[in-house]
Amino acid sequence: MNHFIEQKYIEYYDRLMVIACSYTHDRSLAEDIVHDAFLKAMLSYKQNGSFLAWCCTVMRNEFYDHCRRNRLVADISISDIDIGSGTDLLQEFIEDEERAKLAAMIARLPIRQREVMIRYVYIEDGDEEIAAALGISRSNVRQIRSRAVKELKKMAAGDDREERR
Repeated sequence: MNHFIEQKYIEYYDRLMVIACSYTHDRSLAEDIVHDAFLKAMLSYKQNGSFLAWCCTVMRNEFYDHCRRNRLVADISISDIDIGSGTDLLQEFIEDEERAKLAAMIARLPIRQREVMIRYVYIEDGDEEIAAALGISRSNVRQIRSRAVKELKKMAAGDDREERR
């Protein structure tokens, strides 16, 4: 049984770290959250859906619990985030440069947009699954995703202008 859990941990580790880093912007905290969330997810998983999606839900809750315990504000302003270290951190877990850029940009989104995009991009959940997981309507999911995509396009356009200089 322990070997099975270890195999699953290794299988999901990189994807979970990308998601955790998107929330925390801190490698050590992300590692703690991945470890704790993975164990809790394994113990509470019901065989009726994606384990990765369930683990992501548990991980999000772990992050919010950490914020509450440490009296942190979950929706950090973009100006307060050190994007450079976040980008470097994410690139360790993503092979493809374009996916690394996308992950770094998603990490810069406001928390609600970030949650929707994490589930849409990494977990590949549909609107209905995202709505159920986040406790919002499908139309709200579409609206949040639309705003997030617009924001990501702005970020990408800004990065393109920076590269041309």
